[in-house]
Amino acid sequence: MKKYLSILLLLSAPSLLAQSLGGFQPGYKLLSSGNRVADKNYYLLTVIRQTPAVWQLLQQEPGLQTIGRQRAELIKAHAQDTCRTPVSLVGGFRWSPADSLQILTVIQSLYSRNKPVFDKLINEQLRPSGCYQRFVNLPNGEFLARAWGQYVLGINYTIDQFGLGKKMRYPRIDSANYPVNGRYYRTVLKDMFAYLAEQADTMAVFYQPSLAVAMQLMDVNDRDEPARHEPMERRDNQKAFVQVKSTPWTKYTYAAIVVPGNGPELATTPLSPLNKMRLDMVVSRYRKRWAPFIILSGGYCYPFRGPYGEAIEMKNYLMQKHGIPESAILIDPHARHTTTNFRNANRLMIRYGFPTDKVCVFISTQSQTNSVASAAFDDRNRRELSYLPYRDKKRISPHDIEFYPTLESLHMDPYDPLDP
Repeated sequence: MKKYLSILLLLSAPSLLAQSLGGFQPGYKLLSSGNRVADKNYYLLTVIRQTPAVWQLLQQEPGLQTIGRQRAELIKAHAQDTCRTPVSLVGGFRWSPADSLQILTVIQSLYSRNKPVFDKLINEQLRPSGCYQRFVNLPNGEFLARAWGQYVLGINYTIDQFGLGKKMRYPRIDSANYPVNGRYYRTVLKDMFAYLAEQADTMAVFYQPSLAVAMQLMDVNDRDEPARHEPMERRDNQKAFVQVKSTPWTKYTYAAIVVPGNGPELATTPLSPLNKMRLDMVVSRYRKRWAPFIILSGGYCYPFRGPYGEAIEMKNYLMQKHGIPESAILIDPHARHTTTNFRNANRLMIRYGFPTDKVCVFISTQSQTNSVASAAFDDRNRRELSYLPYRDKKRISPHDIEFYPTLESLHMDPYDPLDP
């Protein structure tokens, strides 16, 4: 799949000498389309839909109109035709390298003819959002091309995983719920197109048919993980979010204690034994005033399609067993891997207003800190995220690793639709 990236972005390779044109701005409020799963995976599209001038340009461009009509008509055709297999039904909604380059060329032409309109979208929304933080050193035309490339990769990944049943990055926890070539799933897909056909005539912009198919595939598989517990700063994290503003940071060694989850192996067990050990260690450190906040990171991962969110159960344990106040606990109920435990904790700290120049501490059981402290873990982050979601990582005991957060952690990941 990564081959697409080099093809899509051939015309937009970043210059090593490029100067930063602006990135994340504290206080930026992310826009919402009403579909949080789509917003988190494809923020570019959310911004476009709420920027009337750009929306209208895309809607009126003849070449893009043709592509959009073809895909909308394909939805309606699949509601009535004899196609029955996943590849024959959803395959036409992926973006091939030729499709993507054709659209990229049109978008670049639109940009060159309407720079003020697109620059306003990029400078006032995409850059300050942080969602494309790794592109901030690019000029706006290249920035837009990269953001488009991420959309393509993300849509194709979602269709491949939940429509075609391809084993993607972590099949043990991220796969489709059903055998995609089984009779039941083929029936579901066929009826899905009949359902979407009722909406096809309202799809005014070229990318909407593929977006609708991808989002419906996630819904068919009950994959709403990115939207769960959002908006967290007004729900589970509200008390701690408010507390951040009045925190005397200089009185603490660390800005935060970060604790990764460990999914239970049994559907009858809310909290794994490893999680309990980690949390009991954290309590002693918190009471020694290591940090004003504990960030608990872990999503709905194990067992496959299990009912328990790691961060949720960890929070319950700290409050009920140890009496830790809710105002000291932040949850990240979305991370699915150790790499994203770091990344998502960073996201909370950056967006909630923590001092990012203050050291943090990652605390876990020894088997995990052995892994995290290794060079192999750095390599894994570079391979999966393309960057390190920490700097100056330093192990100070068998259970404690110091680190500083990085702004790159805000960047969306097109290869993880359940936690982009």
